[in-house]
Order: sequence, then structure tokens, then C-alpha cells
Amino acid sequence: MDQNSPSEVKPNGIRANGSENGIKTPFLIGVAGGTASGKSTVCKRIMEQLGQADMDHTQRQVVSISQDSFYRELTPAEMLRADKGLFNFDHPDAFNEELMLTTLQDILQGKKVEINEYDYRSNALHPEKKLTIYPADVVLFEGILVFYFPAIRELFHMKLFVDTDSDTRLARRVPRDINERGRDLEQVLNAYMVFVKPAFEEFCSPTKKFADVIIPRGADNTVAIDLIVQHIREFLNNRTRQDHSPHLASGGTSALNLPRGRVRYFVFH
Repeated sequence: MDQNSPSEVKPNGIRANGSENGIKTPFLIGVAGGTASGKSTVCKRIMEQLGQADMDHTQRQVVSISQDSFYRELTPAEMLRADKGLFNFDHPDAFNEELMLTTLQDILQGKKVEINEYDYRSNALHPEKKLTIYPADVVLFEGILVFYFPAIRELFHMKLFVDTDSDTRLARRVPRDINERGRDLEQVLNAYMVFVKPAFEEFCSPTKKFADVIIPRGADNTVAIDLIVQHIREFLNNRTRQDHSPHLASGGTSALNLPRGRVRYFVFH
């Protein structure tokens, strides 16, 4: 089979842009980058430009999920440290890797899934507050370590890395954590120097090499956002035509049909 065919079989057993056992599978896009690099804002801009942000969540063709919803439950001792700003939430061990993997696999199989919302003030998941993810055409999964875990990394059909300089990220993180997450200035700065910065250099930054597309300056890079949106729109239009003309499902090539490694280190300046 041609490696550039739109029916390329991924390592996860799902056909990119196609279907598995007659089920329409979504195009899964990973969006990685350091803390406060603009990952969620990039996803928000993509949703807005595609007219998906204000749409009823049961009808959306494009949905966005945060890796933060997959923080693991802390032990009582860890919770005490977290309350004092002494727990490393930027370390891979802070996440529930197994739950992330199974949830993304379910999404790729066209299943409806429920994801707990994360409360940054209590450092815990809300058992009562769940985000329901309905089957969609495109799924954006964003977080600091979405490319760190090999089994999860292999699920993505396209990988974006939001590359923002450390000074800008710190300048964004300080007011965010104080105003939105109830931290004090000393706690924010201490956590950044002790946990966030070293974890970025050890765990997050090295995963940039896995990205298909690197986006400097995050959401400020409107050229990158516009081009990515154009690619997603072409994919959605192609899928709509395929839904109305099933005999065309194996024909044509979307701009998003990117085999792993084909567009490695493509940077939007």
C-alpha cells in the first residue's frame, strides 16, 4: 500500500481519515508545548475560526481536550505537598497514563467518552463535573507532555508543538496562577524554578523533535493558525463529500494526510 494513501493504517490499528469496521474515526491532533506557551489558546483560535467554539457540544465537528483532565489522584501526603506548592505537576508521574491511553483509543473508535474536569484550586478532579466528548471529525488533545508517552504519541495523526520563549511563558504563568488558580507570587515563582523549568527541559522540550509542525510564538502566529485551520477545513470538507458519496471514500488526498515523519520540523516563522 502507498504510504501516502489516505487509508494508511496507523500503529493503533485505526485507519487515518478513514473508518474501522464502518465507524468513522476522528483525525487526532496532538498539541504540545511548555507551560503557558499558548497551547489552549491555539486550540481556541482554531475552534473559533472553524465556527465550532459557540456550537452545541453535541454537534461539534472539532473538539478540544486538555491533558490536565488526566492528572492522577494524589495520595494524602502528596495533597499536603501540593497545597504548599511542593508537588511537581509537570512530571510524567503526575498523569494517569493508562486512562489517557484508553480514553484516546475509545475516541478513535468513535465512542462517546466522559472526562472529569480538573480543579486547579483544589488540585483534584471534580467527580461531579464531567465533560462529555461526542464522536467528532477532528479532536485536538493539548498538554505539556502529550508527546512524552510513546504509546499515546503513536495515536496522533498530526503533532503540533507550540514554541514560546521561557520569559514570555513565565510572564503569562505568574498572573494566571495568581488570579485563576489561587496561588501567591512566592509559591508561583518557587514552583517555576524548582519544578516547572527543570521539568520542561527534561521532559517537554525534548519531545519537540516528534512534532510535524512547530508554531513559534503560539497564538500570536496568525499565519500558522490560518494554515492549520485551512488544512482542517479541507479535511472536514473532504469528509462531508465522502459521507454524501461513499464510493469516493478511498479517493482524493486531504492536506492533513501526513504520514509520520513526512513534515518533521516544518516551522511557521
